[in-house]
Amino acid sequence: MEMEDSKPHHSVQCSPIPGPFKPCEHLFESWGIRLAVWAIVLLSVLCNGLVLLTVFAGGPIPLSPVKFVVGAIAGANTLTGISCGLLASVDALTFGQFAEYGARWESGLGCRATGFLAVLGSEASVLLLTLAAVQCSVSVSCVRAYGKAPSLGSVRAGALGCLSLAGLAAALPLASVGEYGASPLCLPYAPPEGQPAALGFAVALVMMNSFCFLVVAGAYIKLYCDLPRGDFEAVWDCAMVRHVAWLIFADGLLYCPVAFLSFASMMGLFPVTPEAVKSVLLVVLPLPACLNPLLYLLFNPHFRDDLRRLWPGPGTPGPLAYAAANELEKSSCDSTQALVAFSDVDLILEASEAGRPPGLETYGFPSVTFISCQQPGGPRLEGSHFIEPEGTHFGNPQPSVDGELLLKARGATSSGGGSSAGGGFRPSGSVFASHL
Repeated sequence: MEMEDSKPHHSVQCSPIPGPFKPCEHLFESWGIRLAVWAIVLLSVLCNGLVLLTVFAGGPIPLSPVKFVVGAIAGANTLTGISCGLLASVDALTFGQFAEYGARWESGLGCRATGFLAVLGSEASVLLLTLAAVQCSVSVSCVRAYGKAPSLGSVRAGALGCLSLAGLAAALPLASVGEYGASPLCLPYAPPEGQPAALGFAVALVMMNSFCFLVVAGAYIKLYCDLPRGDFEAVWDCAMVRHVAWLIFADGLLYCPVAFLSFASMMGLFPVTPEAVKSVLLVVLPLPACLNPLLYLLFNPHFRDDLRRLWPGPGTPGPLAYAAANELEKSSCDSTQALVAFSDVDLILEASEAGRPPGLETYGFPSVTFISCQQPGGPRLEGSHFIEPEGTHFGNPQPSVDGELLLKARGATSSGGGSSAGGGFRPSGSVFASHL
C-alpha cells in the first residue's frame, strides 16, 4: 500500500477549458436550442422557397419594384436558413463526441462556408430591407411630385449593390479581417477573449446594421409624414408598403437584443454569461429568416393572388393564361381593326375582279349573328344600288328603334333558293347589315 501511495499521480487538464463556445460533447448543449434551430431551418427554407416561387414564378410580369425587393429578401433569408442547417447537421453528426472533431471543424472549409453564408444572408437581408424602405419613401415622393415611381431597373441596380456590399463584408474574414473559426459556431461575433481584429470586425457589423435600421426608421417616418391621412390608397402598392412596415418592426425588434448583448459582451460593459450570448446568436439572430416569410404568407394578399395563378383551380386560368389575357386585352382593338381592314380590302378586290358585287356571301362566312352599329333610317343596299328606306321620301322620318338590332346573315344558299339575281346578298328588312 505504501508503494502504491508513493507513485506520482498525473492530473489531466483539457485545453482550452470546456465552455459554451468550446463544447466537448455537443455543439448545441441544450435540447431547447437544438429544437429551436431545427425549427428555424425548416421554416426558413420551406417558407422562403414558397415566397420565391410565388413572387418570381406566379406573380405578374413585370414585377413591382418593392415586390422584387421582398423576393430578394426571401433569397437572403434562405441563405441564413442554409447556414443554420449546416450547424445543426454538424451537431447531429458529432452528437456526444464533438471534442474529437471540434478542432478540425473550426479550422476547416466547412466552418468558413457556414460563416460566409450566415454573414452574407444576414447582411443582405438588412441592406435589402433598407433598400425597400427607401424605395417606398422615394416612390411616394416621386408619385406626388412627378406622377410616376422609380423604374424597376434602378431598384434592381440597388439590389445588386446591396448584394455586392454584403458579399464584401462576408469575404473580409476570409482575408484575415475578422475570424470565422474563433468559435465552433463559425460566426464573427467572437467572445471578449478573442483577437482584436475579430472584435473590431464584429463591432463594425453591429454598427453598420444599427445605422441601416436608423435609416429605415427615418425613411418610413418621412413616408407617413408626406402621405396625408386618407391618401394611403393612392400609393401604387399599399399592401407591399404595409408589408415592408411589418418587416421593419419585426426585424428591428429582434435585432435590438442582438446588438445590445453583442456590444455588452465584446466591450465588457457589464458581465453577460456566455450561455446567454450563445442562445442569442443561435436562436434570436437567425429568427427573422423564418419570421419574414411567415408575415408574407399569412398577411399579404399578393401571396394568395400569386398562389391562385401558380396553382389554378378547375376553372381558374394559370399564369400563362393571365399574361396572354392581358396582352390580348391591350392589343385586341388595334389588331382587330387592322385584320378587318386588310381582309375586307382583299375580298372586295377579288369580288370586283370576278364581276360580282361585294356582298356578304363573298366573304364565305357561315351563318352568324351580326349586331348592326348603324342608326336606323340610313340607306340600304339593293343589288348594286343604295336606296332610301321607306318613310323618308317625303320628309317623314322613320320611327326610331330602341337598342341594337340583331340580323341573321346567312351565306350563299342553293341556286334555286333565296339568292338575288345580281348574285349579291339582300338583307331582310330595311336595316343595313355591315360586316364587323
